[in-house]
Amino acid sequence: MKLSQAQLVLNNFQRALLAEEKQGFTNTGVLGGFNAFLRGILPRLGQLFPAHDMDLLKNLAQQYPTWSPLRRREAFAELRRFMQEISLEAQEILVQNELFNADLKLLGKQDITEKREVPGKHISAKQKVPEVPEVPEEQEEQRLLEKQEGKKNADKAHPVHVIKSQEIPLERAFKGSNSASLRMRPLQYLKGVGPERAKQLEKLGINNVQDLLLYYPRRYEDRRKQMIAEMKDGETATLAGKVVAGHVTNGKMKVVKLSIEQEGRLFQATWFNQTFILKQYPVGTHVVVTGKVRWQQQVPEVLVTDIEKDSDGGPFTTVDQGTQTILPIYSETARLSSKVIRGIIQSILGQVEAAFPEVLPREELGQWMERSRAHREIHFPENDTSLSKARERLVWEEILFLQLAVAGLREGMVRLGSPPLTGGEEQIQSFYRALPFRLTTAQQRVIQEIFQDLARPQGMARLVQGDVGSGKTAVAMAALLRAVGSGYQGAMMAPTEILALQHFQSLEKVFTPLGITVVCLLGSQSKSAREETLAMIADGKAQVVVGTHALIQETVAFKALGLAVTDEQHRFGVRQRSLLQSKGESPHVLVLTATPIPRTLALTLYGDLQLSVLDEMPMGRKPIITRKLSERARPKMEKFLEEQIDLGRQIYVVCPLVEESESLDLISATQRASDLQVRFPNRRVALLHGKMKGTEKESIMAEFNAGEIDVLVATTVVEVGVNVPNASVMVIESAERFGLAQLHQLRGRVGRGSDQSYCFLLSGNKNSRRLDILCQTEDGFKIAEEDMRLRGTGELLGTRQHGLAELRLADLSRDGHLVEKAYQMAQKALQNPEKFKLLFQEVQRMFPPEKIGVN
Repeated sequence: MKLSQAQLVLNNFQRALLAEEKQGFTNTGVLGGFNAFLRGILPRLGQLFPAHDMDLLKNLAQQYPTWSPLRRREAFAELRRFMQEISLEAQEILVQNELFNADLKLLGKQDITEKREVPGKHISAKQKVPEVPEVPEEQEEQRLLEKQEGKKNADKAHPVHVIKSQEIPLERAFKGSNSASLRMRPLQYLKGVGPERAKQLEKLGINNVQDLLLYYPRRYEDRRKQMIAEMKDGETATLAGKVVAGHVTNGKMKVVKLSIEQEGRLFQATWFNQTFILKQYPVGTHVVVTGKVRWQQQVPEVLVTDIEKDSDGGPFTTVDQGTQTILPIYSETARLSSKVIRGIIQSILGQVEAAFPEVLPREELGQWMERSRAHREIHFPENDTSLSKARERLVWEEILFLQLAVAGLREGMVRLGSPPLTGGEEQIQSFYRALPFRLTTAQQRVIQEIFQDLARPQGMARLVQGDVGSGKTAVAMAALLRAVGSGYQGAMMAPTEILALQHFQSLEKVFTPLGITVVCLLGSQSKSAREETLAMIADGKAQVVVGTHALIQETVAFKALGLAVTDEQHRFGVRQRSLLQSKGESPHVLVLTATPIPRTLALTLYGDLQLSVLDEMPMGRKPIITRKLSERARPKMEKFLEEQIDLGRQIYVVCPLVEESESLDLISATQRASDLQVRFPNRRVALLHGKMKGTEKESIMAEFNAGEIDVLVATTVVEVGVNVPNASVMVIESAERFGLAQLHQLRGRVGRGSDQSYCFLLSGNKNSRRLDILCQTEDGFKIAEEDMRLRGTGELLGTRQHGLAELRLADLSRDGHLVEKAYQMAQKALQNPEKFKLLFQEVQRMFPPEKIGVN
């Protein structure tokens, strides 16, 4: 940017604005007309500030002569905002330019017709601006401006002063602002906002115009006017009528009542401590009120939540086409009411087209409502049908965007390519023969799906989803053997040290006889042990590496990582998975989860993964007997626990808290361990929780595994993967505090041996439907569907680690048909990205790849 040129152009622009304002917006502030001045200065502004949207000025220059002075005044508010933005940009550069004054002096000595920076002077013959008058108006404008400013010409050498912007008009005076500028535009310049209200909106996560348009209503009120005879007690109603009387009661609580007549009948409208109502709506005013109906006497009463003057003011009609009959209700704060938010959103509806242009090819629109119309209708629907169609389009779209964003990670991996893994057949067969059980049909099917993926040069990204005890570890072992047998290393990442250690022991037991070296990398290891393990990983001596998050640290370097396995996917975000993947030359990725995930959720959360399901349990497993118990049944239950211990069995007792909490009346793990030690004085009771050091936890689990502990009192640290076949009873305290899927996981810690196992759910809630479901079935997928339906998607697995916070409208528990349709469109788009270019651009903007899956 030539700084002197930018300074002069901005000074001219600013003076023209002031001159036009002084003339009362009559298009005479500049010779030739203010609109002609705008047309002339546009090319220079475009050259000097290429990053800014000039559509605003183009539209203003075209329409300015046709507008009234009042409309022009409104448009100037937006012009001032534009001027402020480009002035600030120029000022940041100008402050650093020590030669600026010298440049101006030099310019003054040279031929002004050649060097003076004025609108239109640098436009070549090929760049003629249409409709510019033939008069050399730039010279006339400059002469007039200099005359108006008088001695203030010296100000040219000063930095540009920002013109204070007050507001953007209610109806925007121009179209064409692009969505980028909408995302950048500060809220405080909107009409009815201002700095203070902008701060309040920021607390709701609304930082710009686009955020505001994405702040969807939480519900809708039917504002179709009713007759008094149609009113029902306890329901919300909207009625129109004429105020015929009003009074306020004396006392501390001021009860304000208006008597309103509707076609010869009366109803009372009531407020509390709002005495201004009497002055604002005096006798004779025609009003429309909305509120809850109380019909306890002959004259019904309405506890008013909203009142407006009736613009019709005439005879009452049941069909009122002139007003909004379906009113959006927004989540609000103490200082920001739904009515205020509604007014602000209504004022910017004209910007919907710019904020949300259509991203689908026209031939793919099909059944879907056009995008910008859907965004308009979701806020102010014409009727129930249009609201339903708008919601369907927007729910389908946001699920589609999320699926494509997550699928983009997988596409990147496929483009990189991974080493084909086809060796190790002899070791795999030896592994099968050594197994103490026969693989289920489901395990055999899933292993074949994995082997087919590993044989391809495209990177595998597969999610193996199986219920507790369905045999996922055996499937992972077969995959690791394929990698090692092909000359590559394998890695397995678990979410906790307890589980990582358990995997290490299982793998070492199976792989060592096959001549495979397995090492374990944990955060709690000593420095010397860690350095030794890192060296083995780096030189390839460690063929299989098991660990926690420690595996994805920068210090860990693999010689040739071919397969990365992550266990218990719901504990890892996508980014952690991709970090492990980046440790080798784009290794294949296998993800295991024992949390049954409904198909709708799996398609959305794991769009980057192919799905395999272990839907068959090993033979000989006995169903776990599950019972819901009240506190009164505790003595009877404890007697049963004693009987089980006498039989040589072990007990889990899980509590939701580690220590007593003043705010939550729940039994803590520490307290329960003390109570049980008193109850069973001759038994070994131990406490296990996440706050303990890694070595301490490992020691306790090793003792429990060896049968040296009778009762293990723990927090949910035992939820994942701990395998003690001799443990036959699971007691869950305050069971109503856990999610269904989590309870199902905990129950899965027992029932791993040949003995009958039991799960007791202690709860103060006698009528818990959620706990009843757990007692009725062991089918993890049914439980997961019900959990999602009852608790909502966000709570099921945690929103932050999956990006589900982005789902503003979708409810995966009831929008399953839209999830399927979004998945179909996502597959179509991935196969033909060129055709869906606009769609992918929007996905990239809304879900930057570097931000997906953070937890």
